[in-house]
Amino acid sequence: MPTLVITARQCLTPEAEQALEEAVAVARRRCHGQTTSLHAVSALLSLPSSLLREACGRARNSAYPPRVQFKALELCLAVSLDRLPSSPQRVDEPPVSNSFMAAIKRSQANQRRQPENFQLYQQQQTTPSSSSISMVKVELQNLILAILDDPVVSRVFAEAGFRSGDVKMGILRPVHQLLRYSRYKGPPMFLCNLNSDQGPDPGPGRGAFSFPFLGCTGVLDGDENFNKIGEILVRKKGRNPLLVGENALDTLWNFLELVQKRGRGGLYPAELAGLGVICVENEVMRFVTEKYDENMVKLRFEEVGRVVESCVGPGVVINFGDLKVLVGEGVDVSGVSHVVRELARLLELHGGKVWLVGAAAKYETFLRILNRFPSLDKDWDLQLLPITSPLPPMAETCPRTRQVLSKQFCYQSVCY
Repeated sequence: MPTLVITARQCLTPEAEQALEEAVAVARRRCHGQTTSLHAVSALLSLPSSLLREACGRARNSAYPPRVQFKALELCLAVSLDRLPSSPQRVDEPPVSNSFMAAIKRSQANQRRQPENFQLYQQQQTTPSSSSISMVKVELQNLILAILDDPVVSRVFAEAGFRSGDVKMGILRPVHQLLRYSRYKGPPMFLCNLNSDQGPDPGPGRGAFSFPFLGCTGVLDGDENFNKIGEILVRKKGRNPLLVGENALDTLWNFLELVQKRGRGGLYPAELAGLGVICVENEVMRFVTEKYDENMVKLRFEEVGRVVESCVGPGVVINFGDLKVLVGEGVDVSGVSHVVRELARLLELHGGKVWLVGAAAKYETFLRILNRFPSLDKDWDLQLLPITSPLPPMAETCPRTRQVLSKQFCYQSVCY
């Protein structure tokens, strides 16, 4: 039986209790029936001063840039959370799962065995009023160490190229250089199936790889994908979604069509009602594949800026389309650089009234553009969103081709 959150709180120090509250919040947002160790990992990685993230930074695979491997961890964790069953009704405090509670109890046992705590706990045991539940208050460090022993958590870290043992060592020995005792780690499982025909070598530490589980079906339905896009759009940070997966581009177009029709239907947050849509996909393709004309690029983005300024709604979503256009064969590097700068400039000038959205069929595409523009994900404030479902139901009821949608959006800027 799952454990009530109020009972689990009694076992934790204030710092560890705060981590539990964040994990419960993650489970509640996802409408999950229980709070698991995976929710705890998600919460621990997102804390402002994250002990777990710092340890991962010390235990990471040196063959890959830190940002790439952390993105891999975020994606692997997101996919694992997506696979957990959802409940039809949201629970205010999803109870603590058996595996998560077992980690808390392991932490209590470990703290009892520590020499500096042995005498203290022996004295507490002799006090009649002491509760067996609250006797040992689990510290955050010990809680993280126990969570990393969970097989499900270990598997997620392994898929991203981390070894749980090395991460634990990074927590226990924060100032020690892990390279002195860490064994060689192979590449992350998601960085596999090296394709020799995917264009030029993206450079050291960033190979061209495919993301094996992004095309699987039956995990999410279309409505949930739309919900996830909407949740990213209303964030304060990481508010510009880049959809990744075989069906990412079609999912993006269906979402934009939904926004254009103003048919919210509960599929995205109410604060986005009246959102405008501008597509620059065709222009971007022309700028980077045909003869580069700086004046034409400047004029087009000035036009977009004027549309944003005149918008009376919450803002404008700018769809730059398929990311592979920017890293394909025969592209004009100067044109790509100019487009990247202009999109970043729109975000800088218009603040919270502009969103960027795009899609990539393979994670390797994102790696390749990061090789050319290492700060792109920060400049564009991107948040990667794995699309693990088949085409949304809209695609069956409204069988409009992507080319038709592209023509409609690209030649008619929309702002409500």
